[in-house]
Amino acid sequence: MDTQPLISIALCTYNGRRNLKPQLDSLLAQTYPQIEIVACDDASSDDTFEILTQYAQRDARLRCRRNPHNLGFSGNFEQAIRLCRGELIALCDQDDIWLPQKLEVLLEALNRREAVMVYCNSGLTDADGRAFSRRLDGSVARRDIDHPAPFVFDNPCSGHATLYRRAVVERALPFPEGTFHDWWLAFAAASLGPVAYVDQCLVQHRRHQDSVTFRIDHAPADRRPGFRARELEVTEQRVAQFAAFASPSQDFFRQLLGLWRARKNDILSLRLAAFMVRHRQRLFAFSSDGGGLRLRLALKFMWGLSMKRWLEPHRYHIEDTTPD
Repeated sequence: MDTQPLISIALCTYNGRRNLKPQLDSLLAQTYPQIEIVACDDASSDDTFEILTQYAQRDARLRCRRNPHNLGFSGNFEQAIRLCRGELIALCDQDDIWLPQKLEVLLEALNRREAVMVYCNSGLTDADGRAFSRRLDGSVARRDIDHPAPFVFDNPCSGHATLYRRAVVERALPFPEGTFHDWWLAFAAASLGPVAYVDQCLVQHRRHQDSVTFRIDHAPADRRPGFRARELEVTEQRVAQFAAFASPSQDFFRQLLGLWRARKNDILSLRLAAFMVRHRQRLFAFSSDGGGLRLRLALKFMWGLSMKRWLEPHRYHIEDTTPD
């Protein structure tokens, strides 16, 4: 047992008393023996921290601390990760339930496939833990990744389903402002080595109205004037962050960033479209390629934003609200 690497579980909590105990029980029941649970409570107003303290008194594998003030979702995960001591780090939400073999299966895949990160699928449950008859697949394809390009447009690597080598996490910190922590970690991992996918549901992922993922997925569609232009601005910010990350793929993102910015004043953006077509298998790796979908996605970028603002002003024109 002593020769097995320590896996640190970074558990973040905030007002999670309703579902925390079943999650803690599932973590402590993992078949992989060498674990520590590092729980960071983000200044909860309920008795979440008291529950953590009670569990920590019964099991030395759990360490907990309470933030003096609220750090927010990503800030709390960064705090928890910095307190981890293991060679491997797994992120954990407060309201899921892990299958007993989750860490054992993920670690075996990580080592066998010589990956720097591994992720799995998840089964979905409602607020009361009743299973839905579907997985966390959605419209995004989950697969092995050998290049960070797909993370420009999407991230199927939910934090609760991941296991990282410590070197990846150390390179990824601190999390950039305005970025989802699990999206950034997945990008950093794919920049540094292979990312492996295990096609098993090893987590029962709870979907309810108070969860972060529910609020993101069910947020009302923003269809105010210029909504598409704002989406492109968010993507540009992401590409700029990727281009600033030192890795073998840095030149790829620097080139993409230059073409992306040039498109703003173009009528036709043929150079960006050509780049997208040439790299479509990587950029759209999380999309199905049935019927040439990736090619169609790439070709959409042939129109410059000057043309798009003229053709679709409601989507692409942002009114200047700066006071005179």
